[in-house]
Amino acid sequence: HRNNSISSNTSSNNSSSCSVNKHPCKFPTCGWSFKRFEHLKRHMLVHTKERPFVCEFQGCEKSFSRSDNFSAHLRTHTK
Repeated sequence: HRNNSISSNTSSNNSSSCSVNKHPCKFPTCGWSFKRFEHLKRHMLVHTKERPFVCEFQGCEKSFSRSDNFSAHLRTHTK
């Protein structure tokens, strides 16, 4: 999800937007940059495929890179 705190290197972006977002993703061909380092850190999970939050409900094989998404998923089992 793109908002004013992130941008990608596309033809619609100019050099001034890159100066605002001081934390570029160094993954080859990605082109995303972020204002906040923690957002870059969260974004890097896209490239590493790391999904440390694993649902342990029987028959559920879902896993998540972020704890907030995992918590929201757990609530689906208790409805």
